[in-house]
Amino acid sequence: MIRYLILLCLLVAACREDAIDPRQLVEKRAAEQVAAIRANLLRDCERKVLEAAVARADSLLLERARSMRRIAGRPPRPGRPGEPPPIQLSKPLPLRPLFPFEIRFDTLLRDSLFQDSLRQDSLLRLGFPRLNTQE
Repeated sequence: MIRYLILLCLLVAACREDAIDPRQLVEKRAAEQVAAIRANLLRDCERKVLEAAVARADSLLLERARSMRRIAGRPPRPGRPGEPPPIQLSKPLPLRPLFPFEIRFDTLLRDSLFQDSLRQDSLLRLGFPRLNTQE
């Protein structure tokens, strides 16, 4: 009997409601609302971007189809009389970057190039008046 009484007391104690903090409840609901609003804004933004992209792609495809229809069936444009044939390269030229790797990614070198372009001799070539500084 005592066992059942102890078991009943434990069950009653376990079923007791926890104290609800109203601040935590408000913060939780506010966080849920903010997350829902952000999700709605993101979904609307994605939808608008997709609609604009589809409209632009459709207009580009229509313009291309119109231009192809205008030139379809035309004979090729004749060349000039006595025009030399186009020069064919024996092998393709290798591609290389405009700026070397060091200049693109080395910030100190890039900054020094920028500062060199601001020196007085460079500025004088552009027509700026001479500054009274001692270098």
